[in-house]
Amino acid sequence: MRYAWGDAISFFMERLEGSCVDELHVYHPQPYYEVEDRSKRMLTPAFLARAWRVLRPAGELFLQTDNPYYWRYLLSVVPRFFRFEERRSPWADAPRGRTRREIVARSRGLEVFRGSGVRLDDLPPDEVERLGRELPAPDFDADKPPFRKASSSSS
Repeated sequence: MRYAWGDAISFFMERLEGSCVDELHVYHPQPYYEVEDRSKRMLTPAFLARAWRVLRPAGELFLQTDNPYYWRYLLSVVPRFFRFEERRSPWADAPRGRTRREIVARSRGLEVFRGSGVRLDDLPPDEVERLGRELPAPDFDADKPPFRKASSSSS
């Protein structure tokens, strides 16, 4: 097992070699509610193409969010790179939740969306590159929750 310290996104996008990761886990990526911040969303087609490249054959991607709009977007793009399955119940190894965010979301009655997928190994690398460039960006309305609307308007 190896560890890296620093900016995880730049390390992931620029420094990892191909086919060097067995599993990739992304839990509760920031949905960025403001229109001007949507370009900061992490789970883009380019990110998914990179995930496909750095995962070893049969490598697995695990995703989780409590934002239904982010999840709907992910369900439209992730299956282009991965044999992806939704998981309706909590992860078997962590029935209370794998992250603090999940535990808090569930305590507030929010639905948590989970899924995992195995890399589509028969996808040609040039097709992965094309999909990473041409699939739609995550430019959805994340529907700012009422508690955020109230706090941001008072500041």
